[in-house]
Amino acid sequence: MAYYGQDWDDLGKRIQDVVDRAINSRDYQKLDQTIHQVIDRAVDLGSDAVRRVTNSEVRNKVVLYGKTGGKKALAVLKTVGGSLLSLATFTALMGALVMNSLGVTLTSMAGLGAGLWLIGSGSQTMGRLKRFDIYRRALGEKTHCALETLAANTGKTVRFVRREVQKMMVEGLFLQGHLDHEQTLLITSDETYQRYEQGRKALEERQRQAVEDQQTEKDDALVREVRDKGNEFIRQIRECNDRIPGEEISAKIYRMELIVRRIFQRAEEHPEIIPDLKKLMNYYLPMTVKLLDAYADMDAQPVQGETIQASKREIEASLDTLNAAFEKLLDSIFTETALDVSSDITVLNTMLAQEGLVEDEITKMRKQGQ
Repeated sequence: MAYYGQDWDDLGKRIQDVVDRAINSRDYQKLDQTIHQVIDRAVDLGSDAVRRVTNSEVRNKVVLYGKTGGKKALAVLKTVGGSLLSLATFTALMGALVMNSLGVTLTSMAGLGAGLWLIGSGSQTMGRLKRFDIYRRALGEKTHCALETLAANTGKTVRFVRREVQKMMVEGLFLQGHLDHEQTLLITSDETYQRYEQGRKALEERQRQAVEDQQTEKDDALVREVRDKGNEFIRQIRECNDRIPGEEISAKIYRMELIVRRIFQRAEEHPEIIPDLKKLMNYYLPMTVKLLDAYADMDAQPVQGETIQASKREIEASLDTLNAAFEKLLDSIFTETALDVSSDITVLNTMLAQEGLVEDEITKMRKQGQ
């Protein structure tokens, strides 16, 4: 590490020499370029130093944080070099303005701009490294900390801290840094992050399963409710049929009972069709039972006048209409299954034809044409 300190001293002297020569010669054209070359050398030196220290420590324990010595030294060099450069070029700029020298003025302004940039960059880096130390102290022995806590310790907003720790990860300050799924927690260890992800995914799976179980319970409850209502309608239709002795209308009612029973059996097997039965249950079946009750009451009257007979005929005709409608509904809820079966049969026939086990339509046509 002594060589590391000596190198930084040499770099500081080099910056001083560069600035002194520029001031003495009043030649600032290559000053900015030279300063950048020195800074680049400092970056390389800092990187080498960090690697040496990191490689030394990683043999003994898991390293979670990058070293800041090189970055701090680089920030100091930028600040000192920028200050010297700004002072020198500002002095030259004042002289050039007095002498009304355009070329020197432009060069001095460029040098002043470069110096101010170096000062700003160095100061920004020093501020970030200072907050990095605060973050580390807040973490202590832990490998995770809420961004809200880090923000409170630095007087910054959570949004600022989130962006900064992400940048620190890229810069190698948090060597195993992660943000949690909600980006509200800083995690500084790969192992801790893996445990966090496993726990998060396990929780999501439990929540998903709980939602599915809850939905299954709702579906089961809905199926039971529909089944009970369906059985009640069927019971009422059968009871009305028992009260009506006529063979022709009894056959119509029996047919209706059979169709309705099959509809509700299908709904119990495929709960997804239950929403399609809303009108059937809330309107058509109650209306049907009401008509059958009225028919049974009129049929039980000892005197069958013209009005009663006409009403009975209208109800009988309505039963035909209702049966046709119920049959259409039953057919519609089987349509999807029928389409699936048709598709399966088509695929099956195609496969069998390809294997030469059955004749396809083209083969049949060829044989017929021979």
